[in-house]
Amino acid sequence: MIEERVAVLDRVPQRHPDVSKEDAAAAWNNAIACAPAIDEDPRRYIAIGLDDRGRLIELVVIRKELGVWLIVHAQCPPQHDIKSRLGFGRRK
Repeated sequence: MIEERVAVLDRVPQRHPDVSKEDAAAAWNNAIACAPAIDEDPRRYIAIGLDDRGRLIELVVIRKELGVWLIVHAQCPPQHDIKSRLGFGRRK
């Protein structure tokens, strides 16, 4: 059995200073919605999860070898199109 690990690129908090590496990792570990991204890389996923402060964080994560999930993007709040795609649309 392979133990899964989470890694976060250094550029994540550089591009979005309100989201630390710890926030991004917590949001992935607490993901409430996830789907394959629609692009050329079948290992890429989009997700929304809760960080330790209860904030919704948008994530782009790549499944790497040896059970590593690499977070390449994280921002708060999630974009409307990502929320809609993951089922967070308005209720009627």
